[in-house]
Amino acid sequence: MDGPSPDIRRMRWIRAGWVCPVSGPPLEDAAVGVEDGRIVEVRGGRFPGGADASFPGCVLLPGFVNAHTHLELTVMRGFLEDLPFPEWLRTLTRTKYEALSREDLTISARLGAMECLRGGVTAVGEMTDVGTGWDAMCELGMHGVAYQEVFGPADAQADAAMASLEANVARARQTEAGARRVGVSPHAPYTVSSALYERARDFCDANNLPMAVHVAESDDEVRFIRDGDGPFAEGWKRRDIPVTARSTSPLGYLDRLGILGPATLAVHAIHAGPDDVERMAEAGVSVAHCPKSNLKLGHAIAPVLDFLAAGVPVGLGSDSVASNNAVDMFEEMRLAVYLQRSRAGDPEAMNARAALEMATLGGARCLGLQDDLGTLEPGKLADFVVVEMDDPALTPSYDPVDTLVYSASRKNVSATYLAGERVALDAGPTIDEARSIARRLAAP
Repeated sequence: MDGPSPDIRRMRWIRAGWVCPVSGPPLEDAAVGVEDGRIVEVRGGRFPGGADASFPGCVLLPGFVNAHTHLELTVMRGFLEDLPFPEWLRTLTRTKYEALSREDLTISARLGAMECLRGGVTAVGEMTDVGTGWDAMCELGMHGVAYQEVFGPADAQADAAMASLEANVARARQTEAGARRVGVSPHAPYTVSSALYERARDFCDANNLPMAVHVAESDDEVRFIRDGDGPFAEGWKRRDIPVTARSTSPLGYLDRLGILGPATLAVHAIHAGPDDVERMAEAGVSVAHCPKSNLKLGHAIAPVLDFLAAGVPVGLGSDSVASNNAVDMFEEMRLAVYLQRSRAGDPEAMNARAALEMATLGGARCLGLQDDLGTLEPGKLADFVVVEMDDPALTPSYDPVDTLVYSASRKNVSATYLAGERVALDAGPTIDEARSIARRLAAP
């Protein structure tokens, strides 16, 4: 190019020591051109004029897409330690509905969104119950999909559950915008009746809404669906809800109900056998993989390599910090690699580039937002994160992607951009309010 075109002169350039577009190899001494909140050009080497923002010695990469969060539960960080999964769920549910007000959950969701942004997460697949997760996304400008949760294990609860779901979705859709969208989440096979699953499915189909489901997460869930026994079955029986042995896997059960489809996000999917992987691939289902949360709760290792080999899109999620303790997508990437290598017994089973793709473009595909997010390419939203590499723990660096995945942490994030604007957060008041809530929860 002999000289800058008029369009190039109107751009704002953000320059860094390295730009990792994910859609291609890293570019050294490169810059991203931004106009009207979107990327216009990504260029390595010399370019016309000076940079509007410069980050020498840093890596600029797409904002992380955290494919599975529960922002509303952030104030329960550290509150549910060392509990068996069914008891963990019961304690979480009881605390949320009996000890926390909507104002508390607003503060909790805001704190969670701030934590995400400070760690380089610009988009989330949020499971919102009372709606404060969606409110926090809107307030702070985050992108992603907020899946409105719906619960009701007894068939008789379906009418009331659907009325609440429809009202909550209608409220949220008033503030949908671009890459910030609303979906639906029938929570899990042990909290949702078959009748409610089918009605939620029909509601999504009629309103063109994506769906997310917790499924195949634990051994107890497998026993509940396949054999009709275990702690979840006992819980239903205590409430006089009939339990039926489905004689199939949790994913097989959802497939029978017509839940699996190209707009379905299967969260966890740890206990997915070969038949499940095949049916997911045929249906076009995506998977939100939460390696750190899965490990902390004592669950098995998800067959991520099988998903990828079958063409099932996989994104990385943190889950709630009630089961994770910190939103750190670098940790999730690292664990994703190490777990698959361990499961396969092969140090070449997964590499850093595959993990980075799952944390960015993979998550965007899971949420149906790949046209707007996940890579640094012309036309996409200018959501990106700047990682400071001038750290003894990151030095020397022979390859920026390897260094990011195997050595970096959320503490190395020095800047986060949403639609081309640098995010500035004053988290102090929210932190103080969250600490006040925690003191009340901890009181005897």
